[in-house]
Amino acid sequence: MEPIRVLHENAVMDVGGIECLLMNLYRNIDRSKVQFDFMVHRAKTGYFDREIESLGGQIYRCKPFNPFHHLSYLNSMRKVFASHPEYKIIHAHSDLKMWPLRLAKEAGIPVRIAHCHNMETSVDLKWLFLEYEKLFIKRYCTHLFACSKTAAAWLYGEKAVKNNQVVYVKNGIEPEKYQFSEAIRNRVRRELNLKDEFVIGHVGRFAKQKNHAFLLDVFAEIRRRDPRAVLMLIGTGSLLPEIKEKAARLGIKESVIFTGVRSDVPELMQAMDVFAFPSLYEGLGIALIEAQAAGLPCVVSDTVPREADITELVERLPLSSTREWAEQIMRFKQGFQRKSTTEQIKRAGFDIRDTAQKLERFYLKAYENNK
Repeated sequence: MEPIRVLHENAVMDVGGIECLLMNLYRNIDRSKVQFDFMVHRAKTGYFDREIESLGGQIYRCKPFNPFHHLSYLNSMRKVFASHPEYKIIHAHSDLKMWPLRLAKEAGIPVRIAHCHNMETSVDLKWLFLEYEKLFIKRYCTHLFACSKTAAAWLYGEKAVKNNQVVYVKNGIEPEKYQFSEAIRNRVRRELNLKDEFVIGHVGRFAKQKNHAFLLDVFAEIRRRDPRAVLMLIGTGSLLPEIKEKAARLGIKESVIFTGVRSDVPELMQAMDVFAFPSLYEGLGIALIEAQAAGLPCVVSDTVPREADITELVERLPLSSTREWAEQIMRFKQGFQRKSTTEQIKRAGFDIRDTAQKLERFYLKAYENNK
């Protein structure tokens, strides 16, 4: 029997938290039963395109969202739905997911899943569309998914959360990959030319949400206390040049490692001593789950949902004082013993294999009910 095909919609299939979650699910789901295809809003080749195609997935390229060319954005998606009437399930992940879901409803797709991964609070041209989406999205979807209650309440409203209308999908990882290893730590630090330096790490795209500018100010405070401290920033994004310029202005550029996009994040986390996560907002924060799986002490902003606190490793702070952040991070310089948290991660439900199996059962049941 051929596998059922689920159409996943996302703005880009490049490197980011949502994309990594989708790919982890795709790798771990039984592809003899469920196959993923992707509708993306970009013309360029994405980081995961080759892997998607090697696993049997199709990629449909649509116009990116542009408020001044909204019609062409909609029409490009209409063409996909018109050309592929075989889909029974669409799973929408992008910030502006209401429009593909509305078009999917018009095209007669019976199972339409809205999945909230984040809370968007930036006020820009997209903001008005997001506010409109919050008012009307429930008209166009058959199922409400979210990564946390905080994210669900933001998009679907407190009433939907209170009435148990939301399905919560854990941002699963492969916890064994992150399990602390002294041997891996020593090897990676040698490769990075690190000896006894105190390494503060962060993983995330260079975007306003991730608050890299604040983290640089915190690190400048740390450097005044410890001239051998190092900041490791993993990722890429539109604000990368701006952050590099700020690091140069602060006189700390030589002590900041910009790794770019890496496929060995679990190993790089072994080389860190502390994980810093000063996000302005998060739906959940999958990088924080990964850092806990690596046994790292984590200093995070109090805006990150508490559902992400799955071990005793998380320390929360408001984003009001760089000095307070520097002092909290420096407390972990001496005497902290890392240990395995793999079983804790699994017990908390963040094993990607469990997430994939639950999602697989959902898709198969939904498909059978809508043949």
